[in-house]
Amino acid sequence: MSSVTSQPIIRKAFEGDERGIHEAHMRSIREICSKAHSPEEIKGWGNRPFSNLWSQLIPSGTLWVIELAEEIHGVGYVKISEESGNFNAHIFGLYLTPEVVGQGLGAKLMKLMINTGRDAGAKLVTLDSSINAHDFYKRFGFVDTGPLNFSEIGGSLVRGYPMALKITD
Repeated sequence: MSSVTSQPIIRKAFEGDERGIHEAHMRSIREICSKAHSPEEIKGWGNRPFSNLWSQLIPSGTLWVIELAEEIHGVGYVKISEESGNFNAHIFGLYLTPEVVGQGLGAKLMKLMINTGRDAGAKLVTLDSSINAHDFYKRFGFVDTGPLNFSEIGGSLVRGYPMALKITD
C-alpha cells in the first residue's frame, strides 16, 4: 500500500519544494487567472522562468503549500515586517491549481495567513488582488484601498486591486 495521500494537506514549505511551488504558481496563473485576465497579462505573468525566489522565502516560516499525492498544488505566502515598532502583514500570493480549487483550501490558507499576521502583532493585512480573486478576498472582509491599477510582472502589465483588512483582537 502506498503512503501517497489522496486528500490535500496544507503544510509549511520546506527545502526541496521550490520547483513544485513555482510550477503550481505558474499553472494557477495560466489555468485559473486566465479566466479573468487577458492573454497579454498572462503571457509574462504566468510564464516566468524558475528562480531562487522560493528558496529565499522558505526560511521565513510564512510560506505554505497544498500537497496532494506528493505534488504541490497550491501556495500561500504572507510577509511579516516591522517598521518603527509597527508590524505589517502583506499577502504576496495565494495560488491554487485546478485540482484543488473548490475544496475550501484557499479559505484555509487565507485564514492561516491572516492569523499569522494577527499573531505577529499586525493590525492590518494588505494584498494586491488579481481580478479573479477580488470577490474571494472581499468575503474575508478585505476592502479596496485604491482604484484598479497595473503592475509590471514578468514583462506584462497585470491588472489588480490594492486591498486591506483591519485585524481586530
